[in-house]
Amino acid sequence: MIGIVSDPVFMKHDTGGYHPESPLRIQYLHTLFAPKNDPGILILDPVPASVEDIELNHGRAYIGMVSRTASSESYVDLDPDTVCCPDSYHTALLAAGSLVELTRMALAGEIETGLACVRPPGHHARKNDAMGFCLFNNVAIAAAKAIQSFGVKRVAIIDFDVHHGNGTQESFYARDDVLYFSTHQYPFYPGTGAASETGAGEGKGYTVNCPMRGGKGDGQYAAVYSYILKPVIETFEPDLILVSAGFDAHAMDPIGGMQLSSRGFAAITSIIQDSAQEVGAPVVYALEGGYNLNALKESASCVIGALKGERAPAIDPLYFTELDTFINTHAQMWPLALRYV
Repeated sequence: MIGIVSDPVFMKHDTGGYHPESPLRIQYLHTLFAPKNDPGILILDPVPASVEDIELNHGRAYIGMVSRTASSESYVDLDPDTVCCPDSYHTALLAAGSLVELTRMALAGEIETGLACVRPPGHHARKNDAMGFCLFNNVAIAAAKAIQSFGVKRVAIIDFDVHHGNGTQESFYARDDVLYFSTHQYPFYPGTGAASETGAGEGKGYTVNCPMRGGKGDGQYAAVYSYILKPVIETFEPDLILVSAGFDAHAMDPIGGMQLSSRGFAAITSIIQDSAQEVGAPVVYALEGGYNLNALKESASCVIGALKGERAPAIDPLYFTELDTFINTHAQMWPLALRYV
């Protein structure tokens, strides 16, 4: 059973008429689930996070600042890209809380896997700063909550958004109980995520960045996830996997510069699910980017098919030069093959 949070309430975070992180993203995704009755899908109501749960990843003063936007009578710009309306604070609580609840249910065996079709997105949100359309870091909050309250010892966070999740990386950069793995376009916004950024102190080696120049497609992504992610996950043996599922690496996306197809996202998902099965860890996905509405809907549909166990698309891994850098960098920590089959 796939637990899914999808609700028009997430359209209440109004970003203005021309903002790419539009309420229409939820409208398009919600048509995948309503009014259909799929016996393999359990549609769940959104639930708000408590302020105490938000404080697991964010400073109290910052949370208070975001909460005060609910009293405004117009839009409030938190940074040049990130805007709030009076409903944004509550909607952001629902986004984080819904992912926490899906995580709890997956760990309890109430669902096999989960997908949070929520907004605002989260992976750029820093401890005390909004950034890149993001208010609260949904995935980081869920990871911290799982460790604090759900009996989890190790969490792996996988991020396939076209942008590097700088906020998530910062949250766990010096920890060895949360592994952060990211594929992203580089150099690109937000400017972080070099392969050499591998963690600090006890967290050295537990940040696994795979930055790629623009134009990479299905085969190159399949290579990274097959040759790097899979052995890393099987060695780390997480109790839980959380995925920042951004679809802006799609070839049709107006912001990104990658060439992934919708089938490519299904292939990535299948590799993630196979890796999770090897270690017995549940997987919960959270929506991040994706700004071409038709590509977003089609890609999410392909991911849901993969979660249902549909046969993975036949995409052969393709070698590319950056792969050598990733292997050589991360093989210092993880038992990665130094040659390709």
